[in-house]
Parts: sequence; structure tokens; C-alpha cells
Amino acid sequence: MESKLISAVEAIDEKKALAVLRAELEAGKDKRELSNQLNFALQRVAARYEEGEYYIADLIMAGELVANILKILGIDAGSATSMKRLGKVVVGTVFDDIHDVGKNIFISMLRAEGFEVIDLGTDVSTEKFIRVIKQERPDILGISGILTSVVDNIKEVIDAITNEGLREPLKIILGGALAGGDYSKYVGADAYSSDAIEGLNICKHWMIDE
Repeated sequence: MESKLISAVEAIDEKKALAVLRAELEAGKDKRELSNQLNFALQRVAARYEEGEYYIADLIMAGELVANILKILGIDAGSATSMKRLGKVVVGTVFDDIHDVGKNIFISMLRAEGFEVIDLGTDVSTEKFIRVIKQERPDILGISGILTSVVDNIKEVIDAITNEGLREPLKIILGGALAGGDYSKYVGADAYSSDAIEGLNICKHWMIDE
């Protein structure tokens, strides 16, 4: 995916990003699509961090820039709707990873479509995932991870879920920059997506097909 907004956020160019945003909004661009572009931009920032081109300060600045843009778009990950619930989803960023903006975009989309979402936040331990799954009995678990160093952490969480007898009928979707066929198969997830809109559609299909 390529766009002027993605490029500006990836470059952490706040002035340009806001100018592009204004132009896109004036042109009638769908806010949900713009928020999805922010998700991709953050993944690219994370990739540049892992390559040593960006530093922690750059990650923080990029996160703050995206958070400000989301406010302008009027997207609130904590919002809820009164429509009929499609299902219950637990979402969290795996331990040793503190990235949450992409996760929050995904959550805001889920809630807007009628899902009940329990946000565990970031740096979520295996024990917390297990505890909440036992308490809430969600239909779907979304695990987010940006850094390649946390792949085995995600596998640990899913293995623990299986060992606790909680794997079925739970559906697990992997999100973030780690989302891909090889990673998904390795950790034992049912699906993956680095695209928040695609991830939302996967969750909707799971619930509709039941």
C-alpha cells in the first residue's frame, strides 16, 4: 500500500502529514481507510527501527503523530455502539511489545461494527491472556505484535491457550507487522492480517458463518 499520508507519517513529518490529511478529508476520503493507512505507516516505522534506522524516540514521535491524527478523524478506540453485538473479542499486544496505535485502530473498527471488545493493552503476559480468556470466554482473540523479536512470545501464548484446553472453539487472529502466512502457521493462529479493515472482515465472517 502506498499513499502520501503513509509516506508522511513514515517520515515522521507532522506538517506534511497534517496537510495531506486535510486534503484527503476535503476530497471526501473515507476516514476508516485513512486510519488503515496510519496502521501501515506505523508498521513501516517499526521496520525502520528494527533495521537500526530509527530509534525509540522516533517510535514515540510516530505514535504521538498517529494518535493526534486519529483525534482529528474523530476515531476513539474506547467508543461503543448500541447495536446488536456480533461477538466478543479480546485484543492485546503481546509481552515485550508496547505498540498500541495499530491495535487501537483495529479495536475502534470492531466496536463500530458491533463487536464487544475487551482491550488488554500492551505488554500482555501469557498469564493475563489465559486469565481473561477463562473469565470472558471470547469468540475471538486478537494478538498484536510489531517487533520480530516477539514471534516466539506469541507462540508461547497460543501454546499455553492450547495446553489449558481453551483453544477450541476460540478463533485467533494475528495482527501487526508480524502478520503473515509463515508467522501465522508457526505460532498456530487461525488467520492473520496487517490490514485493519481486512482483519475486521475476517472477524465478521467468522461470526456470520457460525
